Amino acid sequence: MMPRTALALLLLWYSTSPLSAQEDLPQLIARIQPAVVTIIIFDRSGRAIGNGSGFFINPRGHLVSNYHVLSRAAKAEIKTFDGRRYPINLVLAADPKLDLIKVTAALPAGPPAYLSISPTRPRLGERVIVLGSPLGLDQTVSDGMVSGIRRLPGLGEVVQISAPISPGSSGGPVLNVKGEVLGVALGFLSRGQNLNFAIPGNLILALPEDSPKPLESLNQEGGASRLPPPPTGFPPRPTILIPPKN
Repeated sequence: MMPRTALALLLLWYSTSPLSAQEDLPQLIARIQPAVVTIIIFDRSGRAIGNGSGFFINPRGHLVSNYHVLSRAAKAEIKTFDGRRYPINLVLAADPKLDLIKVTAALPAGPPAYLSISPTRPRLGERVIVLGSPLGLDQTVSDGMVSGIRRLPGLGEVVQISAPISPGSSGGPVLNVKGEVLGVALGFLSRGQNLNFAIPGNLILALPEDSPKPLESLNQEGGASRLPPPPTGFPPRPTILIPPKN
């Protein structure tokens, strides 16, 4: 029989080991998933031309994504975790330079769940989880760690992560192991191995809210042409992040 002291030490090691944390991961993901949506964008003829990701940030149903996901949409809708679809109706805040946008959708009963924003700066080596809809594959989960904090021309500070992302992941949450938003998935470098980037989550809190306006006003104001040029080494944003679908 194992001595009590040795058994206690073994239990302490198990409770703090990566294996124990991994066993908690499915429960964490199950809690996060209802707050994450797929965003489908349409042209003026009603044809679907791309998709991205987004997530709810408060009980009022405010939804955050990348500006570039919605900038060329004549209209858009979200698809929630349970497969239901709702039109995006109003833009509450938009910042092309930060590549962030906050919108609302016509939800009859409010959001099924929402995510909180981490008040702290991501730490190098911190574990992260990304949820989104790469290539239209709803509710895809990937994990990795914070690989670096960079300053890129035209973008400012970004969080480099090893968690894989693909076109369609744009606008999805990058979360810590507490389920708090550390960043918003942005894009990746194609001329490298697993070089992925996110906008720091704390910038969501800095989004200035203006008078609500209809979504189609973004396209009338210039849409994607208002985005800053991508930094050296990045392919054009529409190609790398939300390629048009024929």
